[in-house]
Amino acid sequence: MAAIRIVLADGGSFAGYPQGGGHWSCFLQYLFGLHALGHEVFWLEVLSSSGNRVRDQRLIDVFLKRFERYGFKDRCAVLLYDQDIAELTLETARAIGMSKDRIREIARDADMLWNFACGLQQPLLSLFKRRVLIDVDPGHLQESALIRNNMGIHDHDVFLTTGTKIHDTNCQVPTLGLTWHRFMPFIYLPMWDAAPDPGDHAPFTSVTQWTWEQLWLDGRVLSVSKRDAYLGYLSLPQKTTRPFELAANIHRRDDTGDRELLLRHGWKLVDPHRVAGSPAHYQGYISRSRGEFQCPKPIHKHLRTGWFSDRSACYLATGRPVLAEDTGFSDHLPTGRGLIAFNNLEEALVGVAEIDGNYPKHMRAARELAEEYLSSEKCLPSMLSACGW
Repeated sequence: MAAIRIVLADGGSFAGYPQGGGHWSCFLQYLFGLHALGHEVFWLEVLSSSGNRVRDQRLIDVFLKRFERYGFKDRCAVLLYDQDIAELTLETARAIGMSKDRIREIARDADMLWNFACGLQQPLLSLFKRRVLIDVDPGHLQESALIRNNMGIHDHDVFLTTGTKIHDTNCQVPTLGLTWHRFMPFIYLPMWDAAPDPGDHAPFTSVTQWTWEQLWLDGRVLSVSKRDAYLGYLSLPQKTTRPFELAANIHRRDDTGDRELLLRHGWKLVDPHRVAGSPAHYQGYISRSRGEFQCPKPIHKHLRTGWFSDRSACYLATGRPVLAEDTGFSDHLPTGRGLIAFNNLEEALVGVAEIDGNYPKHMRAARELAEEYLSSEKCLPSMLSACGW
């Protein structure tokens, strides 16, 4: 495939969340993966001002320094907007990292834009001749579009989604009249070494947000709360008598009682911004884990989206088995060795026992699965092909 120019764009979640090591790691797979295939890659970040100049500058400095550290110093730019701007254009923004003329030139000559979750909106979208929407939260995105009229989904030409069951007869995600090309979250394998056995006392872990959010549509309530997901398996540590740990952003002064509830049932809690606050710390946290216990947002299970976590892909690449609640991904990924799917507490208990009883086998199988099914070298060309290349 001939080299092409691709601009990746985000609506502020990258620069605005420097303490999210897993979030950063997800996006870095795209930068490194596309670059390794020989393509010219740029990143355009649209950031709304917090109203605090010092805070804004600190976020931007971290963002630019990380890009420099990863070898993309001259391949990124931030467009900073004041909160009261009525229309987000290149002219109304402050450009940091490169000039507005350079941004305009890159956009004009780009073969395509990959726009994460509609982060870039019109009229900025009109700078690009071919616009691809990257959907990494299937179901949530489409259901939100039915509620809000201004998301700009239809301003794109091609639609890629991690909803691997969208268009299947047993998937309830609304297609919005569009054709969605499905892909698995992938791994740039040179970033992830298979780590040695962490020992029997290492916990099953996961890194997660702790939210209460719901979507209401036509009298139907859909939970997009990881809180709901994990509380359904509250008794797991006590029933297995082995350590389970969540790196979840539950503040120590949280007054909901969730922290005390989890601790009382044997869960250990750590601050994700401390143990996984950078890509390097995130990798270290995964390598110190025995495996991942992964519960998706309930919407993924209820709508049968086929979503699979980019975080789980990182665990697998590190040689860490993944025990994941099934969203339909088992239709597209082999399970039973390295990756075990479950649908309820009883199946989760069986999965824990299987991993513990055959741990070396599952370690090897985890890495092999990542190499065979989730490598950026294998996944990205099919995504590019769906975009017309």
